[in-house]
Amino acid sequence: MKLSTVKYLLAALLITYTISLKAQIPTNIPLLSGKVDALKYSAEGKPSATVKQVAVKGQSFTQALQINSSGGPGSGGLYGNLNKKLRKGDVLWISFSTRSLQSKRETGESFVELRIEQLVNGKYVWPPYLERGISFGNEWTETSIPFKLEKDVAPEEIRVVIRFDHYPQQFEISPVTFINYGQGVSLSDLPRTVVKYEGDQPDAPWRAEAEARIEKYRKGDLTIKVTDATGTPIPGAKVTANLQHIAFNWGTATSSERLLDTKSTDSKIYRDTMARYFNQAVFENEMKWKVWCHQPETQKGFRTLEALRWLRNHNFSVRGHVMVWPSWQHSPQFLQNLASNPDSLRQTIYNNIKDQTNVMHGQFNEWDVINEPYAHHNVIDILGKHEMVEWFKLARKGEPHARLFLNDYTMFHSEEASNSFFETARYLINEGAPIGGIGEQAHIGGTPPGIPLILKRLDKFATLGLPLIITEFDINSNDDDFKARYLGDFITAVFSHPSTTGLLQWGFWEGQHWFPVAALWNKDWSIRPHGKVFTNLVTKKWNTNYAGTTSTAGECRVRGFCGKYRITVTYQGNTIVKEIQLNNDGTTITIVP
Repeated sequence: MKLSTVKYLLAALLITYTISLKAQIPTNIPLLSGKVDALKYSAEGKPSATVKQVAVKGQSFTQALQINSSGGPGSGGLYGNLNKKLRKGDVLWISFSTRSLQSKRETGESFVELRIEQLVNGKYVWPPYLERGISFGNEWTETSIPFKLEKDVAPEEIRVVIRFDHYPQQFEISPVTFINYGQGVSLSDLPRTVVKYEGDQPDAPWRAEAEARIEKYRKGDLTIKVTDATGTPIPGAKVTANLQHIAFNWGTATSSERLLDTKSTDSKIYRDTMARYFNQAVFENEMKWKVWCHQPETQKGFRTLEALRWLRNHNFSVRGHVMVWPSWQHSPQFLQNLASNPDSLRQTIYNNIKDQTNVMHGQFNEWDVINEPYAHHNVIDILGKHEMVEWFKLARKGEPHARLFLNDYTMFHSEEASNSFFETARYLINEGAPIGGIGEQAHIGGTPPGIPLILKRLDKFATLGLPLIITEFDINSNDDDFKARYLGDFITAVFSHPSTTGLLQWGFWEGQHWFPVAALWNKDWSIRPHGKVFTNLVTKKWNTNYAGTTSTAGECRVRGFCGKYRITVTYQGNTIVKEIQLNNDGTTITIVP
């Protein structure tokens, strides 16, 4: 993805800065030369990146390394050996700056993994002394990390590694500063990077505006009247009103394998956690054509259908993902063989849509028909733009009831990328495609779009008149403080917008997440800081549990979040339980105990 399509206008939207503290810093020992070429490129196999020195203006350094990496699992990285012995308790500090020139990541950012590796006989062994994933946009971004060694380390037992992403990317990196401050300094004394984004201030105007919208659009007035058989009001009756299922989808990606596993303790905890904090699910991979096509004809969808029964029994709505991902990269390998035969290519895609809708007919509340046409359009280039309309029409014919979606990831990217997404959706609407909603993935990296931009873009896409859903949210960062702050702000902004109907996270547990660092729970099921933010919002702040007694007029009035409620009325030893739906325009129920 080219730089022009993904930059975030970071000058206005984002500041990443380093906290500089004034403590008396003792004499330090440099562990690297500080020269631009102190780290050398190495690949695991055939070299897949080029590295060259370039001049830099306007920064504290005058030279940088420019890396052009084609990606892949063996793309390698920059390596540097040390020549100093280190002691247990030494406080080390590493710092460098990076900027992205272009990246194929869905966040639009470049990504590197910093590791201070532990070596045994010259080979890396887990765990590293330090590991940090770093995402960065097209502005120079400083990364400064202090950490403490937990054991004595000989020079041959440690090295600095900056591994390249498995996505293709081009980026620049400054000389790396790596210093040993010894044992006379604490971690809190040293500079460290803090990610800032527009709207993160406690008094940012959007916060009060969002709370007002939540009050207006996500709540309703519930009136509970208690009378006797003649209609006479009964005062003093005990009443509870408990929200059972909020009228907003808090979802997660999952898998049939995990939902159906009855042997693993982790799987049981996984299901219990999922049922407690989520009400919508999407199968992460098994409905994708590349996976779907490899199932035997007589068993297609068998496990998925079995898992769907568990989801339905636990009151989940379910999304289908995805019918057509229109590139060679994300389609079955045999599809590219049809590139020179448009008629066969077209019919093969039609056959897959028919096959999936036949097997999974009536199973999904929502279904992504097309995924990521902005960046993945090999098929569209051959068959033409209008073919997308035909895919939607065929999907509607095979599945008359599910809401059909266009799904992409550029709503919050640059103007160019966001406008392309918008225009594709508008084209589908104007051409009569039965599109029922717009899904924005919202994969977030270390340089996130500001909250005012999020709201502005939601406003724009809302003018299309379709429901908006965040379909694959996660934050790929090792910075726990940043993840907690940004997750809270992002989902508050999304929840406050009247056109949004749900937000799905692309997983929640470290043991089953494509970016383990983004998970809400660690592998041992201890909850992470951003997980606490999420659970507090969805189970406490945005929840309604009322208990009271009827007034002299025989009424209880509750301002509650919209959704399905269980109402319990107790009077003179009699208890009546009713379930009702509270809507935004208000609901009244009369109960005779």
